[in-house]
Amino acid sequence: MRDIPRISKPPTSGKAGELISRDVDLMSRSYRRAFPLVVKRVEGPVVEDVNGNRYIDLTSGLGLLPLGGNHPDVVKAVRDQLSELSLYNPAAAHHERIVELAEELSRIAPIRGDVRFVFCDSGGEAVDLAIRAARWHSGRRAILSFIGEYHGSVGEALAASTDLKPRRLLAEVSDILYFPASDCENCPLGLRPEKCGARCVEEMRGLVEAVAPGDLAGIVFNPLGLGRGILARSERYVAGLLGAARDLRALVVADEVLTAPARTGRWFALDRWNAKVDLVCLGAALASGLPIGVIAAREDVLDLEPGMHEQSGGNVLSIASAIATLRVIRDEGLIERGERIGRRILRRLRDLVDELGAGWRARGVGMLLCLEAAGGDIGML
Repeated sequence: MRDIPRISKPPTSGKAGELISRDVDLMSRSYRRAFPLVVKRVEGPVVEDVNGNRYIDLTSGLGLLPLGGNHPDVVKAVRDQLSELSLYNPAAAHHERIVELAEELSRIAPIRGDVRFVFCDSGGEAVDLAIRAARWHSGRRAILSFIGEYHGSVGEALAASTDLKPRRLLAEVSDILYFPASDCENCPLGLRPEKCGARCVEEMRGLVEAVAPGDLAGIVFNPLGLGRGILARSERYVAGLLGAARDLRALVVADEVLTAPARTGRWFALDRWNAKVDLVCLGAALASGLPIGVIAAREDVLDLEPGMHEQSGGNVLSIASAIATLRVIRDEGLIERGERIGRRILRRLRDLVDELGAGWRARGVGMLLCLEAAGGDIGML
């Protein structure tokens, strides 16, 4: 690791430049690539491109690789599953791996009461179905989401996001209310969390009672924001949000697609406040990057009629990868290790902020950390 990063050629030169040109000629311009790289392999935290350059990946594959790339236990689990069964439609028959993953998740899911699961193929699909389930269960239509948060690019998940460019086609067909996201370190009301009494929650409650009285099905939120960096949420705020949801008889949908498993120094970000909700959504990070989505919810919320959702979600290769990922995290003590290393990195980032001067800030929890500049771009690690 001492010789990494190692850059021997410009990242977009040679073979990489040729492949990028071919990509531009063939793929839709809707793709957004964070880095001008053509990746060849990933081993642990090291990314190698087609030009032989090697980089340290501080983004965990933009949040999809909680163990880094090609962890040997995950690779073995997928290979073993592939040699036995690569695919059999879950709508056709039961499968042992599906039950195994559900049992693993049932031990850790931050759900109030008995838990049930639906498996699908992406985090966005999971959020979409969770919103629909909240409406089916409650018989209500309105959903509250928070400005700046992103929940996916599918159906109701896209409608609940506030990236306005893709939302324009959906905005008029979905009953979504939008409210400013809380940031207890940078309160838009100019208050301090120890004295504010969760004033923002009361403002949110007032919006719902004014615009959708008696019609709020659910509140969808990411425990740490993440749409525009990492937002600091106090325990008082989270407790207030859950209390308001109970008073409004609305379900709470926690989008943990980018925060679980174990990226925040806990299995789930909600665990940092000992909070339990009605529905939790997971995505590809659960399976070390292979396509998967999971909705964990209260038993009564997912007490749906047969056929009320897509039946073929939950590829057994992804499920085998997810089981292995959870077991590696547990057996190697990675939650505790991530919390410990994350504190050290955050201290170093704050030292860097002191050197950079006013306007810079470092914050985060576990291995989900953020360096931001006032009025500038935000970089998450």
